[in-house]
Amino acid sequence: MITKISAVNPSFKAQSAQKAASKANAEATQKQGVTLSGANMVGALQAMNGIKTAQTVSFGALTQFEKSIIGKKEIRIDNLLAIPENVNLPYAEIPEGTEHLNAAGLNVVKISEGDKDTYTISNDSGHPIFVGKVDSSRKTLPKVTYKQGKFMPEITVKDESLDGKAIKMLAGSRLKGNGFDFKMIGEFQPVPGEKSKKVSFKGRTAITTLNKEERTLSAVEKYMASGLAKETVKGDYYDMVKADDPTVVIPAGGFGERFFNITREYENKPSAKMPTSDNYRIIATALNLAASAGIINGDKTDSVKYLSQAHEIAEGDNVRYVSKYKTDGGAIAEGLKRDIIDNTKPTVILNADIFTNADITRTYKALKTLPNAALVIPYYPVNSERAKSFGLLGIEEDQAGNLQIKEFLEKPKYTAEPPRPTDFTQPGDYDKAMAAFKKAQTAKNPSDGNSFLANPGFYFLSPQAMKVLTAKGILDSSKTGLGAHVMPEIVRLANEGQLLDEEGNQMKVYTVPLETKGGKPAVWDDIGTAEAYLKLVKEVAHEYNTKGNTPENKYYGVPEFVMSDFADNTDLNSGMVFDSAKAKDVFQDFKAKYNVKVSEGNIFVASPN
Repeated sequence: MITKISAVNPSFKAQSAQKAASKANAEATQKQGVTLSGANMVGALQAMNGIKTAQTVSFGALTQFEKSIIGKKEIRIDNLLAIPENVNLPYAEIPEGTEHLNAAGLNVVKISEGDKDTYTISNDSGHPIFVGKVDSSRKTLPKVTYKQGKFMPEITVKDESLDGKAIKMLAGSRLKGNGFDFKMIGEFQPVPGEKSKKVSFKGRTAITTLNKEERTLSAVEKYMASGLAKETVKGDYYDMVKADDPTVVIPAGGFGERFFNITREYENKPSAKMPTSDNYRIIATALNLAASAGIINGDKTDSVKYLSQAHEIAEGDNVRYVSKYKTDGGAIAEGLKRDIIDNTKPTVILNADIFTNADITRTYKALKTLPNAALVIPYYPVNSERAKSFGLLGIEEDQAGNLQIKEFLEKPKYTAEPPRPTDFTQPGDYDKAMAAFKKAQTAKNPSDGNSFLANPGFYFLSPQAMKVLTAKGILDSSKTGLGAHVMPEIVRLANEGQLLDEEGNQMKVYTVPLETKGGKPAVWDDIGTAEAYLKLVKEVAHEYNTKGNTPENKYYGVPEFVMSDFADNTDLNSGMVFDSAKAKDVFQDFKAKYNVKVSEGNIFVASPN
């Protein structure tokens, strides 16, 4: 959690807390004798490139080697090409306490025919993940590491010729050279504009507390020291925002499991490096938004403070320890209650893992000018299919034409098409589904009936609302997911007439379009997974290559050096992305060494960690 605080209550006395003791996570006794059903066994074998014999797979208790590759954070095979035995990790066999590592199971089968070895990885549903073929007679082969955490499986190819970099293969990629042919199963989109297909592997979701805090501090300090804040384009109402000097809060928590393919264990998502200069990491987008609004100056006048949940950094003038919560909202709630966050000024909350060319001063102006505004959330229009993956804003137009938020709708199942009675067998289920469909229609874009109003995770709060939330204890530290609890609660109280300012006026909540400087619709992307990240980089590169830094470029407003670096470090023909010019150079050395004939798809060449 990062918050720019202009003032701290002088009576506040930091309550230093000892660093949380590490919990003992000893693996529990294995459950013996669990087997896969015959259908799953046959499905898995059939998926493994036509393997017909079951002798290669042991569907019994875990072996010592299988136990040895299960860690607390991930399953890791350091070199797939040197495994001493086949691996069988059906979900039911994972040691208690580490189940989250392997939601779909894991089977690794090695088949040898002369000098040709084939390695096939699949899950318990029979879906292949990776197929690798190698010539075992060759003296030199790359090292292939397999890793699997809560979410994405990952293949990382390492070799001395890469000079410290690594080739990260995501779903929908292929690498073929002398002595090897590696495939991560899936589709990929090399050039934006072509039909896009999903390539992600499904996994569980989790909301976690802030981790690897040193990395976040380092990422912010690099940006602040770089002078990049002064290069941002000033928003349309820059002077208004700068004069108000609001508080900006950037939630930077979470372990970023969906992003492990790129960040690994030594970083979290906000501090992960983009294919730009080392000073510009993912969190820089949020910092840029604040700088373009005049909230951050990029010099010594800035007051950047950190709300540490993990207590991995030393408490001091710019670091305050708070309790560890399931969500960032808990830290915000505690920060308000303890006067670490000032509640006498407007507050702007900006997600740390987004990419946008929005001008937040335009939303800020709405907060200042709409009648009795307690909260303004900008909306981002999405089509009916994408709407099912977002939290939506149910709205009602008032007499003045303003859009008031009436309800938060979490990932509706029915958007464009209503449910059919024949889809249901239980009494009342159809009525419930129809009610959900009708509710979703309240989130339709009034200016475009084919799109819905999605919540992009930007929140603008008036000081009056902040004072009421703090004074009445509405913010419950134990239950404060920003989108799941805090904002819906504000909306509910406002619409029930319970959110009053100091003069007794009923406060309201509004939505306005997310816009660029000049009032055009903004582009907004959530960097939720490694594959979404690579897709974004390629789309930005394509726009910059074809339209340059002009208003016709849909990302116009993003700093030009960012778009230029993306374009320089992306090969749109192959679909590959490089984290730097060095990564691009050493990959050429790798290609020459192994006479690489095919390198395409969702491949990211970057530092291993």
